[in-house]
Amino acid sequence: MRYKKFLAERASWIKGSALAEVMKKASELQSRGVKLISLAAGDPDPKLIPREVLGGLTGEILRGIPASVMYTPANGLPELREEIAGFLRKYESIDTSPDEIIITIGGTGALDLLGRVLIDPGDVVITENPSYINTLLAFEQLGAKVEGVPVDEDGIKTEILEEKIRKIISRGQKLKFIYTIPTGQNPTGVTMSEERRKALLEIASEHDILIIEDAAYNFMKYEDREIKPLKALDKEGRVVVTGTLSKVLGTGFRVGWVIAEGELRDKVLMEKSPIDFCAPTISQYIALEYLKRGYFEKYHLKVGLPGYREKKDAMISSLKEYLPGAEFTVPIAGMFIMLFLPENADGMAFARELMERKGVVVVPGKPFYTDESGRNAIRLNFSRPSREEIEEGIRKLAELYKERF
Repeated sequence: MRYKKFLAERASWIKGSALAEVMKKASELQSRGVKLISLAAGDPDPKLIPREVLGGLTGEILRGIPASVMYTPANGLPELREEIAGFLRKYESIDTSPDEIIITIGGTGALDLLGRVLIDPGDVVITENPSYINTLLAFEQLGAKVEGVPVDEDGIKTEILEEKIRKIISRGQKLKFIYTIPTGQNPTGVTMSEERRKALLEIASEHDILIIEDAAYNFMKYEDREIKPLKALDKEGRVVVTGTLSKVLGTGFRVGWVIAEGELRDKVLMEKSPIDFCAPTISQYIALEYLKRGYFEKYHLKVGLPGYREKKDAMISSLKEYLPGAEFTVPIAGMFIMLFLPENADGMAFARELMERKGVVVVPGKPFYTDESGRNAIRLNFSRPSREEIEEGIRKLAELYKERF
């Protein structure tokens, strides 16, 4: 069969993910018995998740709650939405109603739903440059034209953002929203300063633009200081939030949420119902009990975060030891560090050779960029590997770096 003639016109916008290609190649090598050190994944460490506690909780829920294997309302368990509203009020200073929360299949599902409801083909969407590759692909597959604004150690450069907006408007294009990961940004790891957050809100207000705040890494903060989400600073209802417990419970649970109001909330829920009807019921009950019983404080804040902080510090120390003088980001939140090779280096080629010759898996940075910049960037993950793997992986990376540059 030749299937091409049956495809929808929008299928021509669908492209593969470079991140998926890296993981596919790594899987092929492992299937041939090649031992790899992965500094590529965006997962939490299974050893820092209380899996035995979650296992007991799962059995208790399945035995005691018959509804745990049935559908829930499309917007999620009412008790879970109530619990998340209180959780966000306590830890994020976000005052939201349970009625404004829609439980989704992870943060990815939340972003997909918002894109479906907001984007018409040809609309312009502004993102950070670089930004999370799979979100960029999701918006492009809906027909959006993605325009990137550079980031530095304080987050999105708001002066450049304002210039970009004025140019888009002057061209007569329709600008729908600004997408940002302000805390522990993926892939750079940078966290937007409060000054930039306030400037971003002012710019969005002036030009009447929505902001989608991706809060995926808000619970992966390593400094004892308040970092207010954009939503907590929003006085107009302009910020739409996508959140997730994937970095707390584990990425496989697929419990996320949208915080939206009015017609936008209603349309997201209408769009969601025929797609998945509801997020996984058993995962919703596990999330509910995890939060209700104080396990977030007991296990994530007291065990998980200190463990991730140690790994972050170990990666930074290894980079300083083995690659003195190299440029890289220093995160205060999230899971990632961006390493920059010399200016004219090819990060794609370097990542490929590093995997094949040294057995170390990293993600090239270029696919995260909305333009031709970032060719020399490499994304490193510190949350999943052990401290020993981090040290060995950076040492081997440095060996190839010195051979090539």
